[in-house]
Amino acid sequence: SVVRAVSLRPIEERIDLQRAMVASRDATHGALVQRSSDGRYEVRIVAAADHLIGPYALDALRRADEALGRALGVRLPGPIRLDVYPTASVLAEVSRLTVGDIERTGTVALCKWDRLMITSPRALVRGYAWADTLGHEFVHLMLVRASRDRAPVWVQEGIARFLERAWRGGAPSLTLDPASSHLLRRAARDGRLLAFDRLHPSIARLPTAEDAALAYAQVATFVARFHRQHGTGGLRAVVERIAQGAEARAAFAAHAGTPWATLEAAWVEELRTLPEPTGRAPGVRRLQFRRGQDEDEDEDGDIDVEAVRRALHLGDLLWAHRRPGAAAAEYERAWAEADGDPVIGSRLARASLAAGRAERAIEVLTPLSTVRPDHAPTWSTLSAALQASGSDARALEAAHEALWLNPFDPQPHCVLAAVGATDDERTREQATCRELRTQ
Repeated sequence: SVVRAVSLRPIEERIDLQRAMVASRDATHGALVQRSSDGRYEVRIVAAADHLIGPYALDALRRADEALGRALGVRLPGPIRLDVYPTASVLAEVSRLTVGDIERTGTVALCKWDRLMITSPRALVRGYAWADTLGHEFVHLMLVRASRDRAPVWVQEGIARFLERAWRGGAPSLTLDPASSHLLRRAARDGRLLAFDRLHPSIARLPTAEDAALAYAQVATFVARFHRQHGTGGLRAVVERIAQGAEARAAFAAHAGTPWATLEAAWVEELRTLPEPTGRAPGVRRLQFRRGQDEDEDEDGDIDVEAVRRALHLGDLLWAHRRPGAAAAEYERAWAEADGDPVIGSRLARASLAAGRAERAIEVLTPLSTVRPDHAPTWSTLSAALQASGSDARALEAAHEALWLNPFDPQPHCVLAAVGATDDERTREQATCRELRTQ
């Protein structure tokens, strides 16, 4: 029983667990509950201001359930529960993490005690990839059951990172951001890869954001390589072996029919052949948590060239005075010196769109959406620019991407009110657009 399992833990763990349970009870008391029509999925929203995320979260849960069930061969009993917490501090209270752990490594979601827990994207300046993060945690929920909770952290995180976007449809695949790719290749070249056992008990406990990014990149690329050779069936077979008591490394080696040392060496050698990054080494992007309610929707703190900052600041002043054409001219000056910066690019596109130059906005934002797919303002403005240019199908896709990063930005909702795929979607988005515009 649960009571007996808890009673067998060391006293310190029991005290921590009791504190987390009490905090969870207090945090979710009076929470707004939204359920799917069949009752299988349930979203508990702690702060009323986060209620808009509910329908999108329910849709993501359903899609993840179906996609991951096919991939891992697991059917979870319902209801499947998700808690949405308003801040990182509340997530820390209901877990065994600290706010420092969360902010240092960007751990804004957890799967514990048979439920999913995420921080609201409203708690961050630009939002974050909350829908893919939800997919990541859903993998953990399934792996706990499929492996009988015997899979070590590195297996859990590797498979979760590899399958986190499966809910979107299509074959599983892995795309690393430029900073993670750079860290991975450099660590492989210099012999500084992290031992998989260092990930225990949690990547969130690693000392730096760089260590966390490297850890995720390592385990994800190992799993991706194994999947290329053995498919989803191979991953499922490994998990089944672990559930039956096999040690994780032995499970991978047994299915591959080769010693673990050979598997590991081949993976490391593949990492060393990754293409050399060009230009300045990209830094790991840290999530920007809100410190107050009046922060700008985007930040320019990463821009360190004074001339660029001056042009950007002048552009902001002109934008505030409703002179989008003049603002766009200043942003163009900044863009010429810092091509590829998402903050400058999104502001240039916003001003260009307002000045009637939708094609210039699309020209700037289309490559940015590939290089920095986690930057919500890029997708938001791109959706509006595509709509203005008459590209309704692409506008719909971009608007969805924006909502999967920040569902509290009115612009993508307003785009979907016009280009939504169904009458129901257009009606819902029109109401949400109106609600957010009046706040």
